[in-house]
Amino acid sequence: MISKARRAELGLFLVVVVWGATFVTVQKAIEEIPVHSFHVLRFGVASLILLPLLFISRIRRGQPAKSDPRILWKAGLLTGLSLWFGYTCQTTGLLYTTPAHSGFLTGLSVVVVPPLALLFLREKMNQGVIIGVLLAAAGLGLMTLGGEAQLTDPPENLDIVRGDMISFGCTIAFAFQIIFKARWASKVSALALTTIEIGTVFVLSLIAALTLEEIPNYSELSMTVWGAVALTGILATAVAFLIQSWAQKSTTAVSTAVVFAMEPVMAALFSWWLIGELLSWTAAFGGLLMIAGMLTAELGLPWQKKATN
Repeated sequence: MISKARRAELGLFLVVVVWGATFVTVQKAIEEIPVHSFHVLRFGVASLILLPLLFISRIRRGQPAKSDPRILWKAGLLTGLSLWFGYTCQTTGLLYTTPAHSGFLTGLSVVVVPPLALLFLREKMNQGVIIGVLLAAAGLGLMTLGGEAQLTDPPENLDIVRGDMISFGCTIAFAFQIIFKARWASKVSALALTTIEIGTVFVLSLIAALTLEEIPNYSELSMTVWGAVALTGILATAVAFLIQSWAQKSTTAVSTAVVFAMEPVMAALFSWWLIGELLSWTAAFGGLLMIAGMLTAELGLPWQKKATN
């Protein structure tokens, strides 16, 4: 029989596979619909799924949640703000860079977390984390400056350096989202926190769309857009965040981070399979350095592990 921890890690890996597939589908969708308008649909769908689940959960429990509502709303709003900024940078970056590059930059947030944890949570960095951060930084430089990717259907405004610099914003934002959750998630309901978090992204996206964009005619959108909305709204947002909350009850944070470090690999594989993206050798080596940095930061160095046994 498969243990709870293994089932949890399998669930997390399925989440990573879905996230990896979204980079290509989102890039195709934003050729037809502005970034914030797309997020209105994505996070609106996710909110419509999460809100009824929250109400049903409250009804079944038959009593108000014991967590402090002030902490819940503070955590939900801050994680939501970070998530909104992160997805704004990630999706806008896809207008100029490739799905594989975007995937690697998104995964880099796993390495940015330790320095932020040292600053804001007073968590010390060991030698493995420091080396991992340096490897990832070197990989980022090679990925960004490694030349044009080969694509059968490149973005109309392909500009790798510009796109990667915009996408790097999501690296920082997603790292802050992890920091905020590390600070408060254990004190509040996972479902309530996720609902407020996703709802915050929806509201901010709606405000940005109404003030910054020309609202599209939703009846004229193609099935490419609606397919991307279904994939990202249902699977990659509502279901994925719920699976993450469930899985982390049965597995460790390190195991979760290691599984999530595979997201760039999934993004690169889907980009190669769906749109024929081939990275330059320099960029590919940079991507390998980033993965090595992520795994080193999360798993530590071999001699460190031996020393603790």
